[in-house]
Amino acid sequence: MTPRHREGLRRLLVESARGDGAGPLGAVCDLPIETVAAAAAQHRIAPAVARRVDAAPDSPSSWRGTLRTKRYEQLLRHMQASGDLQVLGGVLGDSEIRWALGKGPMAADLLWPAPDMREYYDVDVFIAPADFERALARLIDAGFVYVDRNWPELRRTMRAEIALRGPAGSHLDLHWDIAVPESLRGAFRTGLPEMLRRSEEAVLGSGTPVRVFDPVDTALHLIFHAAQNGANRLMWMADVWFATRRDEFDWELFVQRAEHVRMCVMAGLVLRRVESTFDPVGDGWWPLTRRNPAWRRFAGAVGRRANFPSLPGDKHAGGMEFSSARDTLGASVAQALVRTWALHSIERREAKSPAVDRVLHRDVDDAEARADYFEGVRRAATR
Repeated sequence: MTPRHREGLRRLLVESARGDGAGPLGAVCDLPIETVAAAAAQHRIAPAVARRVDAAPDSPSSWRGTLRTKRYEQLLRHMQASGDLQVLGGVLGDSEIRWALGKGPMAADLLWPAPDMREYYDVDVFIAPADFERALARLIDAGFVYVDRNWPELRRTMRAEIALRGPAGSHLDLHWDIAVPESLRGAFRTGLPEMLRRSEEAVLGSGTPVRVFDPVDTALHLIFHAAQNGANRLMWMADVWFATRRDEFDWELFVQRAEHVRMCVMAGLVLRRVESTFDPVGDGWWPLTRRNPAWRRFAGAVGRRANFPSLPGDKHAGGMEFSSARDTLGASVAQALVRTWALHSIERREAKSPAVDRVLHRDVDDAEARADYFEGVRRAATR
């Protein structure tokens, strides 16, 4: 691609994620649909790109079929998720189980301009640790089935997540903490029970009643998730942009909670990327950077990386700086070294046996391991 085409493609991606209007696409129209589709898929915004292209007066007709298919596929997933959430709400809604819906259908219906813009493949539901085993049993009785079935591996890793498949076919990740790996729960004070106590009632576009995190916790969770995955997709940056532009969002409260959970540097890095990609969200987040001495050095290192949004084939799109960010410079550097070593170990294992299935999906029904896992969840509820 020429520099002009690259700039045009980046602009198309950002405009699509932001929900901009129906202006002409310009030079990007010269690109083959395969290039556009690959860039949209990389940032998980193919449905939003389809919406933008459909509204453009100069969009190539050869693009429309491919992009519309992606939009229809997302609408189907959204309908499946709505069906499964109706079942889940019926099972958990009238009980004393504390729960909330996050990301996916919540963001699509309640944050983004239109529900067919945000791409997602799973439904994330968060359950208080003390209620987790009971909630899981009720969902299984209601027709949900296990995807993760390797109880010794679950016990070994103590992942705060078990994957299920819903009666309508959607993939459900049932969480008892927003920090899935055990190591993250020591680095951050995530406090899911407190987040659930602050949760609110909401109604999705399908009319399905759910519970969701309050506006500040929603933004913190979206930032945490984006950073842990490298903050390298436009979909995640748009999640944060839309979440922090809500009328009910409180920046002062956001800074207080970010400090409490030790996310000052991480949140500041993500918000700076959000602002540089879309429009400013205001100066309410700047106290995060002023109060933490690690900010300037770590932010400077991140700022020297490649342009965002990256395009297929670009270098430095991994985003380890974001996932390694901690509220001291030493802890951030140490975490980056740990992640680098872990990444190289994974790459070596995959090179030796690239076709290995997901370990958690293996059916290992070990009653003792299962009991130990839930005992570990209950212990987490008392911390």
